[in-house]
Amino acid sequence: MMKLYNNPRSRGLTLLPLLKELQIEDQIEQVEVSYEYMHQAEYLQINPIGKVPCLVDQEIVISEMAAIFIYLADKYSDKGLAPALDEPKRGAYLKWILFCHGPFTEYIDIKNLQVSPENIEQNRRSLSFGNEAAVFDFLKQGISQANPYLLGEEFSAADLYAAYCLVFAISAKILPPFDEFRPFLQQMAQHDSLKDIQWFQEYRV
Repeated sequence: MMKLYNNPRSRGLTLLPLLKELQIEDQIEQVEVSYEYMHQAEYLQINPIGKVPCLVDQEIVISEMAAIFIYLADKYSDKGLAPALDEPKRGAYLKWILFCHGPFTEYIDIKNLQVSPENIEQNRRSLSFGNEAAVFDFLKQGISQANPYLLGEEFSAADLYAAYCLVFAISAKILPPFDEFRPFLQQMAQHDSLKDIQWFQEYRV
């Protein structure tokens, strides 16, 4: 049985809807890791960076959330949540997952640290997200083109990741609730895997 090391107050909760959609909750032992334990020698042997989530599948150890998303969606490809390697939509699928894990997460962290807009602009070339305007433009353009999902009619793990990140950032008042997001978030809010996440409540119809 696979083990998922996680914490109920971490970003690792983003994975829970994926486990439901893949119908593999009973195939994964979820191990709650306290923040104190993350930095003890026993856990550091599993994930030397001392973070969660971390998935262990026999000898395979995967320590980054985006990597866990991609790994599980591919491992259970029969569930249809990931385009095959040779499908044209695979590129867009990976783009969205890695944008959320990289530039978008970096933007959220920078905002939480209350870095000034002037400081962000001065260091724009060193930041993966560029600046706030670039993040807004990327998200508004891309999400508004969802029809109804990011890959068109094909629902994927990328939709789960992007929707979760969007509603988290909106609820934390880091990201404005742009009108361009509403149709996509309303579509996602209908999924049973997201029904227990309070942030989606206002988008349910």
